[in-house]
This record gives sequence, C-alpha cells and structure tokens, in this order.
Amino acid sequence: MAASADPQRIIIENCSIATVDAHDTEYASGYIVVADNRIESIGAGKAPEGLAGVVRRIDATGHLATPGLVNTHHHFYQWITRGLATDHNLFNWLVALYPTWARIDEPMARAAAQGSLAMMARGGVTTAMDHHYVFPKGSGDLSGAIIGAAREMGVRFTLARGSMDRSEKDGGLPPDFAVETLEGALAATEATIDAHHDASFDAMTQVAVAPCSPFSVSTELMRQGAELARRKNVRLHTHGSETVEEEQFCKELFGMGPTEYFESTGWLGDDVWMAH
Repeated sequence: MAASADPQRIIIENCSIATVDAHDTEYASGYIVVADNRIESIGAGKAPEGLAGVVRRIDATGHLATPGLVNTHHHFYQWITRGLATDHNLFNWLVALYPTWARIDEPMARAAAQGSLAMMARGGVTTAMDHHYVFPKGSGDLSGAIIGAAREMGVRFTLARGSMDRSEKDGGLPPDFAVETLEGALAATEATIDAHHDASFDAMTQVAVAPCSPFSVSTELMRQGAELARRKNVRLHTHGSETVEEEQFCKELFGMGPTEYFESTGWLGDDVWMAH
C-alpha cells in the first residue's frame, strides 16, 4: 500500500499567541503549524526544522494570533436596511421594516450575506451563522444564496433556517403577506436540511431549525419545529427573552413567561441556543 502524501503545511512564526485553551496558555513569541485544515502544533520560539510539505511561511512579527471568533446570531438581510427606523424600540422597528423585508429576493439576500460575512471576516470571525426567517413568495432560493456566499467566503457556516407563521391576523407582528404557513415552513425547513446540512466533523455548512420568536411563530410551529430538529439530529435556535415587551406578550398570549413557554414547547435543552 502506497504511503499517504505529506500534508501541505503553513508555518506562522514570530507572533504573540493567545491559545484560549483550558489553561489560558500564551506565548510572547511563538509559532503555529497548520497541516491541511488542522492546527498540527503550536509553541514558543521557532517552528521545528525539517517539516515536509511547507507551502507557505508567514513572518507574523508584531501580530497577535488567536483562535477565530464565532458569531452566534446574525440577520444578514438586515444589512441592506441599516439606518432605517433607528429611533424605534424593537417591536415598532420590526413593524416598520417587515413590509420592506417582505420584498427581499435572491440577489438581495446574496449581496447582504456577502457584505455581512466580509465585515465579520475582517474582524476575525471564522465561524458564522445567519438566522434568516423571511421567505417571500417568488423570492427565489434565499437559503441557497446565503449558503453560497458563505462558501465563497470560506467561512464555516450554519444557516439557521427561520420561519414565521403568526401574522397580524393571528395576533403577531408580521404582516400577513410576510409569513409562511405552518406546513409550508416545516416542509421548507426539512428540505433545506436535506439539501445543505453536513453532519461530518469537518462540516463547513450546517443547518439549524430556527422559528423566529414567540411573537411571530405559532405554538404548533415551535413544537413541531423542535420535533423536526431532533428527528433530523440538528440544532435549534430562536430569539428568547429578547425584551420586556416580549415577556409581556408571552404572559398575555400564553399565560406564562418566555422561559416557561419555551419549556412547554420543547425548546430547552443542550441542543438549543438562543439569542438575546
């Protein structure tokens, strides 16, 4: 059996290093050796001599190396409406902008994702997510556009496939034309998982189930969304306890606070992360 080829290595030298490991190890001047897509070794001083397959050597004098940052909550599409309704509280801001967001299309979603991801990459983010929950009819493949932008950028990415089915007529905040049906949201979310989720250890693209929030999602979508996520073995994400207005909304509509509501719908657990 032929021996496997040596990995391609990148050596970064002469930089300060904050490993952020369990011991908070730091090096005033050290090296990092990256073999293919793994950090192979790290330490003080110069890198070991005689390493095979070195394709690049970086003198990082005067720089600090840290692990890449992880973005845990974002709405890329809102990049294109920055500066609008800035003097509103959350609920009024949402009501003001839902009509604009409900006209988003595939090119807009892609451009917004590119802008958001580029901004994060410049700031050191190497793992990102996007909680996208606005899917107007006839808007194209918004999930594919967002995931495609992340792949082009080379960022490890999770699309939190959001959804809304509680519109104004049901006591929610979004206008009627800005939401999906319960059945449509669940089917589209499952299709997105099937098309794009990579469960492998080295996955660059994953999908999470992410109904938007208690004030824009029916209780049934919350419950069935949690069941879908656990059946497909993916993570769950939503907004939780975002504002005092949300707490009041939950008490008026459900007779309990946000935490109790999430518990009643299956949304507390190790596979859940929440924003705000």
